[in-house]
Amino acid sequence: MHDADVTWEEGKQICVAWGGVMVVPRFEGEMQHLDTMSSGQWFLIGCNDIQTEGTWVCLDGGTIDVQDKRWEYNQPDNYYNEDCAEVRAAGWNDIPCDLITRNLICQRSV
Repeated sequence: MHDADVTWEEGKQICVAWGGVMVVPRFEGEMQHLDTMSSGQWFLIGCNDIQTEGTWVCLDGGTIDVQDKRWEYNQPDNYYNEDCAEVRAAGWNDIPCDLITRNLICQRSV
């Protein structure tokens, strides 16, 4: 976990420099592990809808459905042109890519 708050794009670059990508939690067990690891702090995840609004793609090559149960209630909402994703206590949330800073967790293949 990277303790300094960074923007989504900064986080993407940091993870690449470390040989990985921003974390994309795919399973409940991963979410629980990451929540423990982050001590309940909010953190960035490697998914965005920058290219096409409403089409969420992830840095691990996958996608996220906007109906996915991991999104918080009424999210993603694109309220302030929010094209990047974070994890909060209640679930995933969309945020502006360059205005909000959060902690960062990177993942790499073994």
